[in-house]
Amino acid sequence: MLFLWIACSTEQVEEDFMDLRLDYEQTDADLIFTPPDILVEAYDDQTICWYDTYNGDTVGITGGRFLQHPDYGHHVIVMRTNADPDDVPDGTIIDCSEGNDMVQQEPFVLPTEAVEPGTAGLTLPEGMANKFKGGERLMIQSHHINYTGNPILLNDRVELNTVPIEEVETFAAPLIHTSTDLEIGSGESTKVVECTFEEEFSFLYVFGHLHEYGTSIKIEYNKEDGTTETLYDLPIWDVEYRDNPPITRYELDELTVKPGESFTTTCSWNNTSDEVLGFPEEMCVASAMVYPATVAMVCDTH
Repeated sequence: MLFLWIACSTEQVEEDFMDLRLDYEQTDADLIFTPPDILVEAYDDQTICWYDTYNGDTVGITGGRFLQHPDYGHHVIVMRTNADPDDVPDGTIIDCSEGNDMVQQEPFVLPTEAVEPGTAGLTLPEGMANKFKGGERLMIQSHHINYTGNPILLNDRVELNTVPIEEVETFAAPLIHTSTDLEIGSGESTKVVECTFEEEFSFLYVFGHLHEYGTSIKIEYNKEDGTTETLYDLPIWDVEYRDNPPITRYELDELTVKPGESFTTTCSWNNTSDEVLGFPEEMCVASAMVYPATVAMVCDTH
């Protein structure tokens, strides 16, 4: 369904609301994306997706900022999409809280660190960049939680720094290991996801991702010599990690995997609700940034 959006005038909103839009400071970013303002209803946990097309030159993205309200914004990320523009024209906003459209997306530009409340950042090493091709369709996903008893009006902003494509020495791209085949019943449960690498990659960082009912997550690296190295281990998952997780970082060429080697991600939950939880209500994800790579790599086990 189409979401209520406010592009020109707040007169489109008939009910009372708190206007919490921020006046973001001026920046020297090369590319700026500003989704239309969004009304989040009282006590609502809302994820929306805004579609656009990049029509500039092919460039390398070296860094950026991802800006939201520090109290109510939980994440804003940029994804590639293969959604047909005839079905989903530029400027379209949809409610993507259920994640039904995730098969049309792939991770693209993701923040790598929390700078301060409301601001996440992306910084890639000198000479490294995400490849951003002219004509690519984008989907900017924004997640907000309204803890108040009143509707609130919010605005997000994504700023990206670029270099000419000929100046990029090494391309980097996200890597996602996950399972969207989740059926998490009441009580405690565990899921094991194993994904095998088909190419050689080096890692800049790796982290895990669960939602509110998560209790622990571990990411293990299974090497060709038969040994296993634990890369990431959170025996106690804090709900705050959903949008600001601890990250294991690596120096250049410190962690390189070979074809045939694999990651094993073990996730546990305690479902205290009365419903069976599926994806994306809950998740089990190992996320990373790898190089050399020009497109995202997604392993989804079923």
